[in-house]
Amino acid sequence: MLVIALVHLTLGILGFFFLPEANQPGENTVWLFSATGMLNIIRALIGVLGIVAVLKPSAIYGYCWMTFLALAGLTAFGVFSAATSSAGDAVNFNWADNVLHALTSVSALVAGIVLASPSTRKNLGRRAGV
Repeated sequence: MLVIALVHLTLGILGFFFLPEANQPGENTVWLFSATGMLNIIRALIGVLGIVAVLKPSAIYGYCWMTFLALAGLTAFGVFSAATSSAGDAVNFNWADNVLHALTSVSALVAGIVLASPSTRKNLGRRAGV
């Protein structure tokens, strides 16, 4: 989960440096990924919450499910947005964003399921001092 958090935090922070007002929509990118104000805030938030969750092991379970739900929704919205290329889209998703969000969502789901097992929850509780 730390890797996921760091990737999103890095993309979110770098995205703020690629937002010149003169660019046309869709031209603001960090490598392959869109860089819009809304998307940068979402990515930075996912990154910061992930780092906080990793520092507090009992919070990782909630972070996994929150990340799964949020990014599954972003993936669904992004696929619709990229497929229709609507001009009024404030987030301006592209297909690279959709793949990143889908892979992150699936990774968070798998981690959440693994963490839901009783033995894993017991180990996390011991490590957290509960």
